[in-house]
This record gives sequence, structure tokens and C-alpha cells, in this order.
Amino acid sequence: MPTPKILIITPYAGRTGSEMMIGYLLNRFDRKRFQMALCTLQPGELLNDIPKDVPTFTAPSHFSIIQKLQNKFGENPITSYLKKVQKAYQADVWYFNTLVPSFLLPLAQELGVKIVTHFHELPMEYLALKADVFRNIITQSDLIIGCSEVVCQRIREAGGQRIELCHSLIDQSRIQVNPTRVEELKADLKIKPDEFVWVMSGQATYRKGFDLLPDFATELQGTRARIIWLGQLLDDGLVEYTRQKLKHNTGIRVDVMGIQREDYYAYLSLANGFLLTSREDPFPLVMIEAATLAKPIVAFPSGGVIEFVQEGMGEVPDSWNVRDVVTSMKKVMNNQLALSEVASQNRARQFDVSAIVSRWETLMAQL
Repeated sequence: MPTPKILIITPYAGRTGSEMMIGYLLNRFDRKRFQMALCTLQPGELLNDIPKDVPTFTAPSHFSIIQKLQNKFGENPITSYLKKVQKAYQADVWYFNTLVPSFLLPLAQELGVKIVTHFHELPMEYLALKADVFRNIITQSDLIIGCSEVVCQRIREAGGQRIELCHSLIDQSRIQVNPTRVEELKADLKIKPDEFVWVMSGQATYRKGFDLLPDFATELQGTRARIIWLGQLLDDGLVEYTRQKLKHNTGIRVDVMGIQREDYYAYLSLANGFLLTSREDPFPLVMIEAATLAKPIVAFPSGGVIEFVQEGMGEVPDSWNVRDVVTSMKKVMNNQLALSEVASQNRARQFDVSAIVSRWETLMAQL
């Protein structure tokens, strides 16, 4: 029996959680059961981490004059490119990683390939799709994978069919921390011995709650807390508004550090706690990373974090009020919660790629 060929189509090949997860899977899947290839709609740094035995394709993202003319007259350069990729690779399955590639569903149907859609989104991100595109992807995919139970539930509520759960994952073997570098960062940031450092990592967006930083700073005034934000800073008004507001903040210190790829795990390691400010977050990888490093977690009930955080790992109040989340933060800082580093690390191990990859392969084998 021929080995099934799966073409994963991903948006940016970037360092977002949804694409990092695919990168981890491509490094660990069973080569005897599947053949895999990756097509990205834009070139990104994740391509440098794809194993050599996995073919990669990059769709045109900057159109030539001829391609622009073709697009104007109804011949989309991306769909034209995917037709060539399919002719060359002969995939049995197209695997849409996130909803971004969902516009390719009619083409997949035209070419007679099966369709898997991997949802890493909750309703706030459904806004990016036209109604008919969303309706078709949830009803016509041969398989829908949700990255958390709450994601699966939202798809069911929308009338989705053939839905399976496969949690997001990390590769714990990549979490390497240099204690010397951690101490250097503490010195560079002038972190005092009695300060309690909360770290958040995510793109500086409304969905991630970046604009709430000034409110947290004000509510924590008079405590020994300090907040560090890691992640991409977008060039938009929300980011500028928030940064200007932080400049005039009279509460605790907030450091907005931007992307810190080389020192990412060192920053997470210097934290005393992990703060998830997201309004909506399907199953953020950073919370698994924080638990791997035994950091207590405090968060809004924004999605997958409710499924992840168990007794001894922190607290997720049933509230969207910053003041209530700050109350939970103070409990952690004042040792008013029974916390267990072992509980956090044991929970994180359940979401390592070594634990999840077999579930993912089982789903793929059912197609």
C-alpha cells in the first residue's frame, strides 16, 4: 500500500505557536507511515528548521507585473503555483494549518485531494473570513482538528463536522537555559532581589491584551511586582497608544522588550510567574513553556488555559476584570496558593511532541 502523501499549507512559516507546532511535528513524524511536504504562502524563518527530507515550497508573495495582470484577469498566482506543486508532489491530502489557507479549499476540491483544516483560532479571528468561506471550511473539510477542547466546541456550535481534538504541543528538548545568561539579564534589567517578575510573551495586539498593561501596572501599584512583555511590536496605533500610556504610568515598572529570540528562554526562566493577558487564546504554547520551567500561571479565562492549568499550577479566575486577575497575582506573590513545581512540569510533559505526535499520526491515518 502506498505511503500517504500530505502537503501542509501554512501561512508565513514564522514563529507563531501554530507554525512552531507544525515545525515540531515535521521533525518527529513517523517516516514509515507518511510522506510530508510543506508549502508556505510567505517565506519565513521556520523554513530553516524543516528537516532536509521534507520538501518545501514557497508560494509567490510579491507578484511580478505579469502575475499582477494574471490576478486582475482572474488567474490567482498562488492558486496557479499550488496547481504546479500538486502536479509535482501528487499529495493525497492538503493540510491547512490555520484558517489563512482556507481560500484554497475550492482548488483542493477541484484537484480531488482530501482536506484537513487545523483550527488554531477562536471566534475573534473568524472576522478575517467571509461568511461563505468559513461555512465551507467547517462543513466540507474531510477532517477538522482543534488545538484545544474549547476550539472544538466553538466549531461544533457553528455546525462544523468531522472534528477531532489534538492539543497544541512544544518540543521540551529545545528549552535550554543558560543560568549565567539569566543572571546577566537580571543585572541588565536591574531586577532587585525582592522584586517579583511576571513575564508575558505574545504579539502586541488587542487579542493578546497588550493594551491592558497600563491597567495591570496601576492595579499593582505598591506591590513588589514587575512585568516584562516579550513579542513582536506592531507598527500600529494600539501599540503606540499603550507605550505612551505606560510612559506616564505611576504604577509598577513594565518593560516592553520586543522579540527576544536568542534570549527567549532565559527571559522566561528569570520570571517568578507567567501572566497571560489574552482576551482570547486557543492553547498558547508559551503557557506550556512556562509550566516546563515551573512558573506559576495567572490568566484571564481566555480559552485553552482553562483546560491546561490544574491544581498547584496557579490560578485562572472566572473574571475578565483586571482587578480580579491582580488579586490572583497577589496570592501567588504572597504565597497564598499551594503551588507545586512538580505539578507544573508533569502537566507540561503531557504536551511535549513525544506525547502528542502519536495522536496526530492516528488522525492522519484515518483519512
